[in-house]
Amino acid sequence: MKIVMAKGLGSLVLLWAAVGTASAAGEDCYAVDTAGGAVTFRVMQAGNPFSGGFRRFGGTVCFAQGRVARIDVWLDPASVDGGLPEIDTALKDKEFFAVREYPRVSFASTTVQSSGDLHTARGALEIKGQRRDVEIAFRSQREGARQIASGSFTLQRLQYGIGTGEWANTAWLGAEVKVEFKAALVAKK
Repeated sequence: MKIVMAKGLGSLVLLWAAVGTASAAGEDCYAVDTAGGAVTFRVMQAGNPFSGGFRRFGGTVCFAQGRVARIDVWLDPASVDGGLPEIDTALKDKEFFAVREYPRVSFASTTVQSSGDLHTARGALEIKGQRRDVEIAFRSQREGARQIASGSFTLQRLQYGIGTGEWANTAWLGAEVKVEFKAALVAKK
């Protein structure tokens, strides 16, 4: 790329644009493919494990120089599956995910540290308008021709307003929710 530098502020803008373009061009970004993937959760309810999952999720994972550089992923809380229609209805309501007011759960990384195929992403997790800094450990590896990302983390549900009202009692519904995920990453076209 040949850039002719002009004098003054214009030259700084051209240099900044060239550096920004080179950085973005150096990334290989992949879309999260839900086929064969899963986002699940587990929480204790009345002393017994209760688990469920989400059917719709997606996002982008970008690599630079063979390392995970950036993550921007989401899930649709209205796609929650707790195993029974009446449970799903309750989970979509205002005391849990309030899906009408908050149609998306999202995570965007600020940094990613890697050691081989093990990674630690730090960034903001937003649920029901509550945004918290979290750390998520995951693995990225090849399975045949596919790149797979998988991992888990634990969140404190009350920090995000999940399970309010009568469900706020942590003796009845545990405070910690373990989230596990696995998804194939496919090259963006």
